[in-house]
Amino acid sequence: MLHFIKNIIEVKDYTVLCEFNTRETRLIDLTAKVEKYSKTNDGWISRLADKEYFKTVKLDSYGTLVWDNEVDFCPDVLYEMSTEAELI
Repeated sequence: MLHFIKNIIEVKDYTVLCEFNTRETRLIDLTAKVEKYSKTNDGWISRLADKEYFKTVKLDSYGTLVWDNEVDFCPDVLYEMSTEAELI
């Protein structure tokens, strides 16, 4: 099954709570990716280390997370690295 994000519910630090096309609410934790690339100062993903910038994430028309510096992630990869979450 191809996955895509239907809705961003909440953004905190380096995590994004999303609703996927599977009707699941899942938490995507990008902490490890951000920490890894912030050390290389690559100018792309390393920019996400700024927590305020990280919070500018948007959902594109393909159902994935994007930032205005053109960083995005494959929605299938995001699904695989996410964990199930329940709304309280």
